[in-house]
Amino acid sequence: MADETKQLECALDLFRRLPPVQLETNLSFVSELIPNLADELLQTVDCPLKVRKCEETGKDFLICDYNRDGDSYRSPFSNKYYPTLEDGVLPRDDLRELEKKANDIFQMYCEQYYEGGISSVYFWEVEEGFAASVLFKKDGSGLRGVEKGIWDSIHVIEVQEHEDNKTATYRLTTTIILSMSTQDGQLDLSGSVQRQEDMDATFDNAYNTHIVNMGNMIQKMENSLRTQLQNVYFDKAREITRTLRNPQSSGERKLQMNLQNELANALINRKR
Repeated sequence: MADETKQLECALDLFRRLPPVQLETNLSFVSELIPNLADELLQTVDCPLKVRKCEETGKDFLICDYNRDGDSYRSPFSNKYYPTLEDGVLPRDDLRELEKKANDIFQMYCEQYYEGGISSVYFWEVEEGFAASVLFKKDGSGLRGVEKGIWDSIHVIEVQEHEDNKTATYRLTTTIILSMSTQDGQLDLSGSVQRQEDMDATFDNAYNTHIVNMGNMIQKMENSLRTQLQNVYFDKAREITRTLRNPQSSGERKLQMNLQNELANALINRKR
């Protein structure tokens, strides 16, 4: 047991250091090396989202481990598995109704914040409550000189209602996977970030407050992680580039510094 735990820790540490764009291939390789941990790795490691089409409705939906049963994936629109699976696990009736409403609401969120893209929401039972996975995918490949630009958001929320039936604890785990490359081949960037947050809030089933609380947490988390990704990948890259080669010559920098000093002295003398 101790050896398996050590192997799992080493595998997860390895995935954190490898490019997310190659995550699925590397996950397959590692699963072959330690087949006894394959299921746990599939449940723990978030891979870039893939798209399937619901044969009944014709709508695209996102697939991941949270709507998988064997080799089949459940559509949030028809509640059926593709390829067909007769005895696939389905959410209970009240969770299914909540799931349908959540898919409609988060699709509107996706259109507002992603200007398109695909969203899917899945609900299932857990001990002492329920859980949901809210997925977003935006493919901006081919736009503005970007050969490949993909954003995947994976939000998993566990909800535990308290005994008073008025408040609940929400635990959100978010993973964002970003992959981008330019058409001229001069930039190839990929990375991922994961954060977790807990919140206690009131709810009222009559007004779908669970969905509102989940949406507020997701919106706040996505805004925070988007800013973090921008600071880490773009602002830091710009800072390093300027350190390696300044866009101004030493003479221009000296002239600019002298001008700044003269302006500062003039302001000080003016205050006197």
